[in-house]
Amino acid sequence: MAERKTDSRPSAREEPHAGLRWASLVCCCFAAAVGVAVGLQTSPAPLEIFPDHTRLRVGEQIRYSIFQHEHEPLSEAGGYSLVPEDPAVVRVVDLGRLEAVSPGRTDVLVRSDAGERRLTIDVAPERMPPMPAVHHSEVERLAGKELLFVGHANLDGFDHTAVAKPGVDRLVREFKARGNPVVYFVSEEYPYWYTEDREPDLAIVSEGQEHGIVVDAERIVFSGGGFMFCTLRNAQMTLHGMLQAGRRDRIHFVFPADAIWAVDRFTPGHFRPYPAPMALVEHLLSERSTERQRYEQVVVPFLERLLGEFPVLGYPSVAPEPPLEELVDGWTVEVALNGTLVRTHRVGKSDKVIRIDFLSSTAL
Repeated sequence: MAERKTDSRPSAREEPHAGLRWASLVCCCFAAAVGVAVGLQTSPAPLEIFPDHTRLRVGEQIRYSIFQHEHEPLSEAGGYSLVPEDPAVVRVVDLGRLEAVSPGRTDVLVRSDAGERRLTIDVAPERMPPMPAVHHSEVERLAGKELLFVGHANLDGFDHTAVAKPGVDRLVREFKARGNPVVYFVSEEYPYWYTEDREPDLAIVSEGQEHGIVVDAERIVFSGGGFMFCTLRNAQMTLHGMLQAGRRDRIHFVFPADAIWAVDRFTPGHFRPYPAPMALVEHLLSERSTERQRYEQVVVPFLERLLGEFPVLGYPSVAPEPPLEELVDGWTVEVALNGTLVRTHRVGKSDKVIRIDFLSSTAL
């Protein structure tokens, strides 16, 4: 399924990680109403800690994001640190990130400029096996009749309530049952992977789902997410490579609406950035009462960014040439909702077609 490049490249851990918090925000693969506080309050300026998850298995890592209540809405706390009382149970990997070392229970003191809280971490004895992954620069080609991409299904990333987990788990089961390849796009910065299945055919390290991989498949299903950021960027990079390779006259992308999370930036007055919980794309579509509204208010903004903002939000900083807008010129872009063609988004040659499907869980 995958071909590795033979040239020597630095490993993912040798790549510079400055600004990866923003890279994940740009991606990906953002989130919701203030979550439940974790731990005990020890300061008049309480802290909120995301995700609300304190049960780990030996070998697991998790990154916590620290927010404060000094101003509304919540703002990220500055100058924070994590100090385990028993570093033999959990250890600090870097700022905000912990690793479960051995079974047991320990408190972790979270200090910031705004105050303190305590986390009580329980570590179960069952070891979590590592998920082997390669950096995206080491993969040259992916091929298959149908491929499933799962991007940034991280509890410690922006989907801290795991709204996309049931849909993603369903898709992984179905693809594996049919013998079709499953590819995870994982993050080293946000390592707490929440899928039921941790054995993909391939796991690729990409902090923003950027890649230069040539994909050759009849049908590509994108899940995980952020809808307007990391998932969209993966679709951009995949489309660019396919158009540049020129091996197919028909390209078919599928976006399962129950398996992609999103910030609700589409409904006036609803925009709530992380740490507000994510919404499913299915929810965004269901809020529109007509097919026309779903197309114009959700699909069109996605497609305009997909085709016209390359690379999305300027990440990666060095984009492959030529611009995607040039490569897509002359192609017809069709849009279908639940298998029914609803619009021709761009009119081009009849023998050069890009089909974009948005499907509910019952239609895939």
